[in-house]
Amino acid sequence: MNNRQVFAFRADASLQIGTGHVMRCLTLADALTAQGAECHFICRDLPGHMGRRIAEKGHRLHLLPAPHVGPDADGSPHACWLDAPQDVDANLSMAALQDTRPDWLVVDHYALDNRWETSVRSLGPRILAVDDLADRPHDCDLLLDQNLGRAQMDYNALLPTECIRLIGPAYALLRPEFAALRVQSLERRKVSRLRHILISMGGVDKDNATSAVLDVLGHAALPSDTRVTVVLGPAAPWLASVQARVMAAPFRVEIMTDVADMASLMADADLAIGGAGSTAWERCCLGLPTLIVILAENQAPIAAALHAAGAACALGHVAEEDFAHRLLVIIGEVAMPEHLSAMSTAASRITDGCGVARVSRRFLAPRVRLRDATGGDAADVLAWRSDVKDARYYRGKPSPSPEAHFAWFRKALADPYRRLLIAEVAGQPVAHLRLDLDAERPGTAEASVVVAPECRGQRISGAALTALEHHAAAEGLTRLRASIHVENTASIRAFQLAGYVEGSRKGAFVHLFRTLSQAVTTKEE
Repeated sequence: MNNRQVFAFRADASLQIGTGHVMRCLTLADALTAQGAECHFICRDLPGHMGRRIAEKGHRLHLLPAPHVGPDADGSPHACWLDAPQDVDANLSMAALQDTRPDWLVVDHYALDNRWETSVRSLGPRILAVDDLADRPHDCDLLLDQNLGRAQMDYNALLPTECIRLIGPAYALLRPEFAALRVQSLERRKVSRLRHILISMGGVDKDNATSAVLDVLGHAALPSDTRVTVVLGPAAPWLASVQARVMAAPFRVEIMTDVADMASLMADADLAIGGAGSTAWERCCLGLPTLIVILAENQAPIAAALHAAGAACALGHVAEEDFAHRLLVIIGEVAMPEHLSAMSTAASRITDGCGVARVSRRFLAPRVRLRDATGGDAADVLAWRSDVKDARYYRGKPSPSPEAHFAWFRKALADPYRRLLIAEVAGQPVAHLRLDLDAERPGTAEASVVVAPECRGQRISGAALTALEHHAAAEGLTRLRASIHVENTASIRAFQLAGYVEGSRKGAFVHLFRTLSQAVTTKEE
């Protein structure tokens, strides 16, 4: 980044709320800081607010006083999380940021909606709303819902028409160590056997689900060498209860609090028992089979979606009458190696762990505008394609004569099955993009991009591909594909970060594809 951008985050953690909202915001903030940004957190002074963790990460903390008034009387199901009117919280937040003037404000709070967001716009920031519920309107520029099973249309009546939606686990905000351990973790699961069970019900586990699970496992026919690791937050209110059960357990149990390297712990486990919050995507990234305990009502749809995908088995809530019986039956079934392996494979297909990079790219990429190419762009395109470093990557002749190139360019402009486009930043041409429509497969086109050599390393390709996706969807296209030389790793990475998935490899080329949603016709700047 040439100019240091400032980001502010509004999220709370407490014994009631849990730690997940602040943790995923911290993950995004750490990534932005590593790229030169300055990050501020606005949190209420609630029991378990995680202010120390935020400060230890090097971010600026603005701690709002604990509320002494009740929430808005509108019946919002999560209003008690804020326990103050939204306008009061907005005014305090703006006062905390008065001297900061952030470029972006990230709000991750179930008790805040478009009323709060509209109020804080007077500071001038663009807004990213992080949501899991699709149950209230937002006034935001970007909307992130990282949950499996969420449809773009779920937000149709809740967002401004120009809002860009980032939907699905591809955008899950996971710390970089999960993607770093993905290959190693998936490799060890090719030979599966139940030896290590990880129990993790979030940082708080306010309903003591951990104890309920340990009680049931005490009656399960587990292999004699099974060991169990229990993870809890240091402020978990039921920690003493869990410790008492561990003493009486008929298998080896280790309790760990304030775990710094959860990725390694998950990579070493053969089966997890836990909730369907943000850690669900961490487990999927590492291909860790999971028995899901529903810890909050908003987790039920996620648990159902993971169960339907074969990535997990949903157990329900610990308070349900037949919970113990279900857990005993299911753990006996999944202990079989073929079941663990199948669940691992299904889980690994849910997310690759690169969501933070995809979201960061939306913040930090230059604002790209696409326009139709004209005959006057032919010389620029020829110069960009003639860069000698890229010659080996092209399928066709990389450097035709100027005469041949100009003739091809004129023909391509007139071809009804071809779209030639130019990407501009601040009015200056920076890249050439092309869509080759498939006459035999309506709705499908091959995408390609060539960035001006002097503009490489400036996030142009990612921003241009995002703009191209919206352009393609506006034309009614539903599927894009790309063929990239196997040695062109930078280009492969750019397409993957834009949401393309590898389909096959033939000869020297990798073939990737991207399925478009109808909602990507939303405006892209």
